[in-house]
Order: sequence, then structure tokens, then C-alpha cells
Amino acid sequence: MNKIILCEGSTDYFLLQYYMRAAYHWNDDKTIQNNILKMPKQKSRNLLKNSDILTIMSVGGCSNLGNGLRAALNRNYLSPPSLSDAYSNIAIVTDRDEVGTEQTFIQSIVQILAEYNVTYTANLTNNFWLSCEMYTQTGIRIDFSLLLMIIPFEENGAMETFLLKAVGDDDPYDKNIIQECALLVDRIDPMQKYLSSRRYITKAKFDTYFSIRTPAEQFSQRQDILKNVKWEEYTKLQTCFQQLGSL
Repeated sequence: MNKIILCEGSTDYFLLQYYMRAAYHWNDDKTIQNNILKMPKQKSRNLLKNSDILTIMSVGGCSNLGNGLRAALNRNYLSPPSLSDAYSNIAIVTDRDEVGTEQTFIQSIVQILAEYNVTYTANLTNNFWLSCEMYTQTGIRIDFSLLLMIIPFEENGAMETFLLKAVGDDDPYDKNIIQECALLVDRIDPMQKYLSSRRYITKAKFDTYFSIRTPAEQFSQRQDILKNVKWEEYTKLQTCFQQLGSL
């Protein structure tokens, strides 16, 4: 079966891959990247577990999550009679600092589901899988589940903060760099002209540390850092991520 997680940007895209691999035992496989669903100028990656394929797709920001959902539903709609391309599970991951009011965001998702004549018997609710059905262009019914995860990202619950704490706990020298980066970010934009939300501040602390640790964007070194983090422990901190275990 095919499953997909829609996330906002490149940081979430990379961190979710490592989380799903460590916490739920999905595997990266270079041989299954053909025909992957991808948004323009964004990244997507397929992971494999048994015979299931999980796509993690960056959509290019919160405002583009709706278009990401449209792309996933459109692939279902265009799926061949074998339903080999259809998604059985679609998860949308975002946070409260980005979406505005939860009800407004939910309503926007409901409107997109209506565009594809998706039916369901319960209400779309944050952090609960919703059973849905729709039909392909050839009239074949597709049953799938939809998860909306609007996460209350208190700073210590963000994936970036969890990672930095893990790195700092492992190396006192790096811990000092992380703390100094955090102090810099906290005071550098007092008018919040650029760091206008808590989420932006969290991402800035994460990016500032990595710009010092790997200034030449040494991907292999960054990858080694991410691999060494015990991502399975993150579920204890951010319990709503347990829903991704159903994928």
C-alpha cells in the first residue's frame, strides 16, 4: 500500500524521515524513488517497510498544504483499476503557529475533500484518523484514511529542539555552541520583524547551530548527526506523533 505525509518545508521533510525510520522502522531505498509525487521546486522521498511505501513530501509552506492534499487526491483519482498508485493513508503535519485558527484550517481541508467528492461519516478532527472514500476517474471506489495533525509546538516539543538537546547532551562543546546560538537568536530581532512566531525562532536556533557545525553544508556530516539521535524517544515528548505509527 501507498501512504503519504505532507509537511511544510525542508526541515520537517528531513526530520520526519529520520523519525519514521528510527521510531517506526521505515527504510530508505534508492530503488523506489521513481514516479514519486512531488510539488514544484520541493523535495519528496519514498521509504519502504515490508511491501508498503511511505512518501514524505514537502509542500513549500503551510499555505501550500492544501495544494499538497489536492495532489495526493488527484493521484487517487487518476489511479489505474489496480489502484497501484492510490494512497491508503494521507497525513497532514503542521503546527499552530502556522495555521492560524484550527477550525479555519479544518474548513479549508473539508472544502478540498469536497472538490474530489470525498465522503466520510464522522467529523474531521485534529489528531484522529478519518475513514474516507472516493472514486477514481473510471468509477472504482478507493477507501483511505486521512490524518490532520495540527501540533501544539511548545518549544520543548519541537523536533528541532529535541534534536539540539540530544546533541548537547552527547557533547559539552556542542552544548555550549547550541546555548550561544539560542541566546543570539533570542536577542537578534527584538522587534520580531523577521522572527515573528515561536516556530520561526525555533527553526532559527536549529539552523544557526548547523550553519556553524557544518558551514559548508556538508550533507554527510549532517546526516551522521541526525542518524545518531534516538528519534524513538521523541514520541514520549510529543505524544500526538504516535498517530504516525498507524502508517
